[in-house]
Amino acid sequence: MSSLQPGRPAVEGDVDLVVRKAFFDEQAYRGIIIEVGAAKPDYLSISASFRGLGWRAIAVEPNPVFAELHRALGHEIIECACGESDQESVSFFVVENRGEYLGGTVSNESFSSLGIRGRFADLMGTVDTSTKEIRVQVRRLDTLLSELEITQADVDILCIDVEGWELEVLSGLSTEEPGPKILIVENFFGDSEYVNTIVQRGYRLWRRIEPNDVFVRIAPPVPKLHLVNGVPILIAALLAFCQDLFQEG
Repeated sequence: MSSLQPGRPAVEGDVDLVVRKAFFDEQAYRGIIIEVGAAKPDYLSISASFRGLGWRAIAVEPNPVFAELHRALGHEIIECACGESDQESVSFFVVENRGEYLGGTVSNESFSSLGIRGRFADLMGTVDTSTKEIRVQVRRLDTLLSELEITQADVDILCIDVEGWELEVLSGLSTEEPGPKILIVENFFGDSEYVNTIVQRGYRLWRRIEPNDVFVRIAPPVPKLHLVNGVPILIAALLAFCQDLFQEG
């Protein structure tokens, strides 16, 4: 539940406040937060409170209606979806689902994504919705960071809320350099695959604040092994050395 403080946008579980108090409690600190699936600037927005404190808050949002709301307020907004590869003119499904939630009115926040699938499709079948297909750009996070001229390690917080496509978004982020310090990833159904995949990227699950999992970077990424005929190069060299010794003997 959100604390619903007067003048404060509703945020599920107050995850923004919890993370800021735990990791960025220095009032003078101004970091970088990227929110993929930013939706509206003033409702269910994790980045809004950080933006209000002077952080560089970068919104990534494919819905042109939501993107324009950010643009009108002068926010830094990238109008695209994120995924495993850079693509043009990809189908994106905008789902209209009117309802009251945390003191606000839901419009396109629920279910809108690159495709309604699995348990999201099952859940969507239980509520009254309408769907409109639009075409959007899809970009890897690596591509966006390159265009922004920042590294993964420059990013203090990366938030991802894309209605079941969170792991595909993360697949667009290279593991060959240290990642963002904190990941806030929506895991609506508490899927263990999310945790296992992100832990393998050098993170630990710090806390679950439904519907999000919060991860902390604890290790550099595992270095990429260079292979010779499918064998790691150091092992290949050792085998070759032993073979030479055997032949000489």
